[in-house]
Amino acid sequence: MSGSANPFLGPQPYRASERDRFFGREESTRRLVQGILSWPCFLLFGPSGAGKSSLMRAGVIPLLEEKHEFRVVRVEGWLASHGPLEWLVQAMFADLRLGAPPAGMRPDEALEEAVRLAERRSNRPVLLYLDQLEQLLLPGRDSEQTDALLEGLVRLVRSPFRGLQLVLLLREDYLGRFRERLRSAAELLEHGSRLGPLTVREMGEVARRLAASGTPAQHWLPPELLELMLQVRVPGQDATEEAEVQAAFAQIVCRALWEERAAGKEVRGPVAAEPILHRYLDATLEGLGPLAGDARRLLEEHLVASDGSRALLTERQAQAALPPGQAERVLTALEGTAVLLAGEHHGSRYFELGHDWLARKVFELRRERIRDEASQRELERERARWRRLRLISVVALAVAVVMGGLFLWARAQAERARNQSLMSGSRELLERGQSAMVMKLLLEVHRPERIRGWATLAYGALAQSAPEVTFRASGALSAARVSPDGQHVVTASEEGTVQVWRTDGTGQPVELKGQGARLISVAFSPDGQFVVTSSWDGTARVWRVDGTGQVVELKGHTGAIASAAFSPDGQNVVTASIDGTARVWRADGTGEPLVLRGHAGTVTSAAFSPEGQRIVTSGVDGTARVWRTDGRGKPLVLAGHTQEVLSAAFSPDGQHIVTASWDRTARVWRADGTGQPRVLRGHVGKVISAAFSPDGQRVVTASTDGTARVWRADGAGQPVELRGHTAQVQSAVFSPDGQRVATSGADGTARVWWADGTGRPVVLEGHKALITSAVFSPDGQRVVTASWDGTARVWRADGPTEPRMLRRHADAVTSAAFSPDGQRVVTASWDGTARVWRSDGTGEPVVLRGHKERVQSAAFSPDGQSIVTASWDGTARVWRADGTGEPLVLRGHEGVVISAAFSPEGQRIVTAGFDGTARVWRADGTGEPLVLRGHEGVVISAAFSPEGQRIVTSGNDGTVRVWRADGTGAPLVLRGHEGQVSSAAFSPEGQRVITSGADGTVRVWRADGTGEPLVLDGRQGPIRSAAFSPDGQRIATSGDDGTARVWRADGTGEPLLLKGHTGPVQFVAFSPDGRQLVTAGADRTARIWTLLSIPELQRHLRHDNKDCLTPDLRETYLNEREARARKRYADCERSQGRTAS
Repeated sequence: MSGSANPFLGPQPYRASERDRFFGREESTRRLVQGILSWPCFLLFGPSGAGKSSLMRAGVIPLLEEKHEFRVVRVEGWLASHGPLEWLVQAMFADLRLGAPPAGMRPDEALEEAVRLAERRSNRPVLLYLDQLEQLLLPGRDSEQTDALLEGLVRLVRSPFRGLQLVLLLREDYLGRFRERLRSAAELLEHGSRLGPLTVREMGEVARRLAASGTPAQHWLPPELLELMLQVRVPGQDATEEAEVQAAFAQIVCRALWEERAAGKEVRGPVAAEPILHRYLDATLEGLGPLAGDARRLLEEHLVASDGSRALLTERQAQAALPPGQAERVLTALEGTAVLLAGEHHGSRYFELGHDWLARKVFELRRERIRDEASQRELERERARWRRLRLISVVALAVAVVMGGLFLWARAQAERARNQSLMSGSRELLERGQSAMVMKLLLEVHRPERIRGWATLAYGALAQSAPEVTFRASGALSAARVSPDGQHVVTASEEGTVQVWRTDGTGQPVELKGQGARLISVAFSPDGQFVVTSSWDGTARVWRVDGTGQVVELKGHTGAIASAAFSPDGQNVVTASIDGTARVWRADGTGEPLVLRGHAGTVTSAAFSPEGQRIVTSGVDGTARVWRTDGRGKPLVLAGHTQEVLSAAFSPDGQHIVTASWDRTARVWRADGTGQPRVLRGHVGKVISAAFSPDGQRVVTASTDGTARVWRADGAGQPVELRGHTAQVQSAVFSPDGQRVATSGADGTARVWWADGTGRPVVLEGHKALITSAVFSPDGQRVVTASWDGTARVWRADGPTEPRMLRRHADAVTSAAFSPDGQRVVTASWDGTARVWRSDGTGEPVVLRGHKERVQSAAFSPDGQSIVTASWDGTARVWRADGTGEPLVLRGHEGVVISAAFSPEGQRIVTAGFDGTARVWRADGTGEPLVLRGHEGVVISAAFSPEGQRIVTSGNDGTVRVWRADGTGAPLVLRGHEGQVSSAAFSPEGQRVITSGADGTVRVWRADGTGEPLVLDGRQGPIRSAAFSPDGQRIATSGDDGTARVWRADGTGEPLLLKGHTGPVQFVAFSPDGRQLVTAGADRTARIWTLLSIPELQRHLRHDNKDCLTPDLRETYLNEREARARKRYADCERSQGRTAS
């Protein structure tokens, strides 16, 4: 065993010297040895971090050397400064001890000579171990030199030296490129296997064994390891024991955790992986003192390639990059902490980052630094320019009598510079998700109608969920609650302050003084006139919300109070404490409290029943207990959990109790203790909280596994899993109507979900630290969050006001269209449904179910009474728009039907299909369809002209065709797009045709085919759809870049960019009045955008957020001096009835 006390290596592969603690790969080692012995060349591929190098170095090679007496040639990296074949030859001569390579011999000849000498020197077999072959496929590597190496390897495989075995290691994302290079050399690819990462369960067992092998041994528990490994699972995989783990990440975290525990540092609660990693890397660099900056720049600039992969760095290059005489210190420190991995070749060292995961992280840091530096340079340039122009304006003013024109010019230039600075700052903040501040900056721009991109930024800010108001408290917030009437918010901080704010953000907060100790919880009384807090000093306190009167102190507990809550009539307060008791107090502080004793250890929560006659408590002893409020009789003990119970709550009717436990379950009990509890099992982490829905029929749970789940309270069926947080979920609650769930996360976001799991959640992003709570307002229209960043925020529960989002689909939304009166929108989705929504976003959608496969398009009839859908099940269907009755099924296409549309009079339908045809049907389904044949491949879209006499189709053959709707005559063919044409439609007057293509262009053609088309190229990537506005003056497009764009139909000017979708925008359509757009996204949402004028956008920016730009932001982005910035901030705060702090 290595001399290091810490058994975890960090992000570097295992070597032979660590083989006695190379756990978990015994079976893989056996299979790989068998494969190597069976075939002359064996390819081992897998994802980065799977452990390919470790398997070879610590598992396979030692076994081959000991049991089969192999001689081993190792090439573990490929220097860019050496030809790869030459590098291999040098390694063979060195590792096989053949002397120096012959001078003057070509590399291919030297390779053959090395084989000849090796065979002559010994009959022991030879293993050529060639790692990281993907380095040879990176941009900038000489392809001819790489081909020379591959040709040499083929010759080795074909050589008569039967004892020569090759093992090639390759990242699987380079496998395709490798195959392309080896089309004529199948021998190198014929035999091989994939090595996948260890699973959560496997890595947990490896970590447990490793911790026990350290000095001194540490005993890590399987449950905590399961939670830790779930945090380092491969992104996108479900939180199960079979999820794959990023091994390097796990090693870094476990290495640091082992050190912390070896140093005697207590780790309470779940172990968070990401902060450990950040501390580890920061500590490594900080340990270098004044050289930290040089070391960071070395990593960022020399050890990652242009594509973010690892790069090799020679010792000489490192010495040149670092301060004179300091290279050895920096390199030794980085190597010793496993950040760098060193290799040796012919007496010279080379270095690389210990793992690709570190390379990606360093690459991200480098890009972030470059962006920051660029932003700062731009900001400094704008400031300098602004100062120069301000000076010019001052000088101009002095000579205004004779040079008034110069003054006006200088003022205009100063305004231009100021606007450019504001626009630059807005873009920067929008990228960071600070949409509320972007709104304020954009309102400072003078004459925005003249500023290119202002409207795009305004729409971008409005499309993000921004808080309506931010309450800035003193210290990290432990909780925030909304008053019963929804008019106030109370916050409690860990610094001991309690503040009551108006929910609308106006006026000054009332500060409730007299606390001082760290606060844990806060709650309103049922009438909203009082609040009660619990704190670490063992005291609960009751205040009047308006701050008048004396605070009532409830003293008696001998330890911190975990929770405090009012009784339903507001006359009493119940508290739960770590002293092992709960206590019932008169809220006015009179009399002695009733002490509820019985729990063996901390009481974690206490709550009244709805009628106020009972209390339920939960404890670390694994039980919940039901007590009479008057203390008479023995408590009813609800026992069954195998670990701590963190919370317990009554159902709205008081007949049931739900408990949440660290044993990963929630349980629903009859409140009288009869019968067996229903066990809600499925979380793979601790269950932190559980709460009933308002009707008592469902339960929502929050867990450290990063999910919330909605269960039937009777335990039937499968839970709805709400997945999206990237760290543990701190809380989960139902909305007052039970239709939605709000969650708060340690990832700094809150989310509002549909309780049935449909659609996408509203993501409330902007906090800079863990969010401790998220609660609905009584009307369900707002969500209030509290965070360790010292702020509470009030958000719209349904997300941004612009655009309105339609969120209930469970898969990509592929099309969307308005009804003829503009009051409804129909959407089609790959979830197999179409849905009909009110265009104002209110109410529940009508769901059209029946297709057996994905629904690709949906459109209204001209009278708005019917809808036609096209599906991957090979049919089109005609439905009543209100969802009643059975749909009419149109069958005939041989394969997917990709679009369907009504004729202007509503009597016909045209469809397009994968079978290469368009078909014209009678809308009542009678008769045979007219078949339009001619496209050489899939027909992607089909649409009637305004008068109904023509049809335009587009296909993946790159053509657009205009047909007579009766099928007579030959179609007019429009050619010009390079690649498939994704959509085609007539203009409102029928004289033009607009098309969109995978070539990234939109083209406007004369419908008779004469002349050249107008080409619009917005560098949007492949464009999915294009449409004319009802007046024909504008064009809307949607693209793979996640944006929709609105252009002038004549191609002049800059397009308006509408950003917000988080994936390709599949479809776009105007409303009948041209005032709105609807977009359909692969992100499972449709969005309705109002095409607002500049004054309307400004009104939205003012209304949607009531915060003020802080003085520091004013100084940074408005270039105001400190005094002016503070004055302007104070003026803004006063306009909201607040006083600047």
